[in-house]
Amino acid sequence: MKVRILLILGVLGALLTSTGNAIADHKDCGSPFSHTSKYSPERMRQVAENCGETAIANLFYNRAYHAELLEKFQVINRLQSHQPNHDLTHYHTQRIFIALSEAFAKRAWEQGHQQAITHLNQNYDRSIEIAEHQLKGYDVLAAKP
Repeated sequence: MKVRILLILGVLGALLTSTGNAIADHKDCGSPFSHTSKYSPERMRQVAENCGETAIANLFYNRAYHAELLEKFQVINRLQSHQPNHDLTHYHTQRIFIALSEAFAKRAWEQGHQQAITHLNQNYDRSIEIAEHQLKGYDVLAAKP
């Protein structure tokens, strides 16, 4: 009898704990522009896993992956010892493009335009594609519109 009560209490405790985590993360999904700049890529992926809306979950995944690609740019730039490349144009271009996209999407989202997240995801997809080509050394492919 005591084992059953402990088992029931354990299951109820686990349910309440998992529900509490989903509610806390759901808050971030409801306001996708609130404080994502402070999040690490790992945290953005955790938020994305708990988002119910696919477009917003994709946005958090895209943000995480894009941040990691920009980190790779910086690492590769530092590792180029035989031909130091202090030209961070590609890095800054991607960073500025996404910063502007985020700013315009935030304003559109606040004005009630539901397509803002979709357009922002498209901009992230394009920026990620360009960054992947540039990291592989395919600058000609990256320059294609």
